[in-house]
Amino acid sequence: MKIAIQTNDKETVGENFGRALYYAVFDTETGQFSFLSNGENAAAAHGVGIQAGALMSREGVDVVLSYHVGPKAGDILQQNGVEIFTLPRDRQSLTLREAVDLYLKDLPA
Repeated sequence: MKIAIQTNDKETVGENFGRALYYAVFDTETGQFSFLSNGENAAAAHGVGIQAGALMSREGVDVVLSYHVGPKAGDILQQNGVEIFTLPRDRQSLTLREAVDLYLKDLPA
């Protein structure tokens, strides 16, 4: 399974899904993170959520972990079968690994 998380520093979860500088992609099979650049889309005037959603689909992402995904990005993700897992707002400054652990802990056994 591939799990994507927005980040600006490659260490902690970013605030804005569409305007993140990077997406950390955690592969549950290898236990490793890789990073996708979103620099070009992050600086666009509009359509960043749609582009980010399309990128997740192209990269074969199964689930996105985020504090908030906007409606347009959410629609694209949903249309492409990508699950959205909402991280708790009271847990700001989560590390990427903490976010993955929260999601995996929430999965049924």
